Amino acid sequence: MRKKAIDFSQKESDSLISADSAKAHIMAACSRREMSEKQVHEKLCAFASFSQKQVSDIIEQLKKDKYIDNARFATAFTRDKLRFLHWGPDKILRGLKDAGIEDAIAEEAIAAEEELANKVLSEILEKKKAEISKKISRKTEQYKEQAEVLSNRLSNKEDNVSPKERAAIYRKIYALGAKIRSASVQMRAELTAYAVRKGFNIRHISAYLSERLQDMDNNY
Repeated sequence: MRKKAIDFSQKESDSLISADSAKAHIMAACSRREMSEKQVHEKLCAFASFSQKQVSDIIEQLKKDKYIDNARFATAFTRDKLRFLHWGPDKILRGLKDAGIEDAIAEEAIAAEEELANKVLSEILEKKKAEISKKISRKTEQYKEQAEVLSNRLSNKEDNVSPKERAAIYRKIYALGAKIRSASVQMRAELTAYAVRKGFNIRHISAYLSERLQDMDNNY
């Protein structure tokens, strides 16, 4: 008869779990997905029946057998968070630290995926830019239409505009122009805030936006 897999959530069965059974369970779990040494340690320490020495012995054996490898975990964690959750390097670094990964290992894993991180940053900002543009474009088009109407009044010789009225119209056109130009500032601010929340570095965000929003700045 096939032995039923141990359910680590059933704390009432703690006393029945042997070190070998625990090791087998963790081996199976690590075969399905990468786990850090700290994560395995926390799982094993949840069982009152295990001493610290038993926990340490199990972990050392699992490390020796390559079921636990913090560098391999860091690589898998970094790639998964970038690809599926679109986390930036800063957020990934915090996640790796929470998982007990040393700074040097975490930073090396993140650096190795710099190309993927740049690609993800580009994708999420282009998508967000399109979303924000819809909102901004409606306002800027209204401002441009109003400015055009005022400009036509100034250029229409048949429309006798007094010097006082002309000065007021120029002030209104200037104010509308300032609102139109502020669209670029608003776009940058919203995109930057969004990317920072996703965990990307402000320096990389600024470099990307300086390149991608140049055409937008010129248009406004």
